[in-house]
Amino acid sequence: MANEKNVEYVWMGVWEQNQRAIRFYEKNGFIAFDKHIFKLGDDEQTDIMMRLKLK
Repeated sequence: MANEKNVEYVWMGVWEQNQRAIRFYEKNGFIAFDKHIFKLGDDEQTDIMMRLKLK
């Protein structure tokens, strides 16, 4: 779908304490580029923003 829309990259966020997921995404070409706060109820969690370059 991303290739059909001719986008340069896709991105997503993953909880900073989910090291297994971070390693999985890194193995599949994603790189961390920023962080942001994700609020879950009253709990603020930090997400690592990761992107995969498509072009």
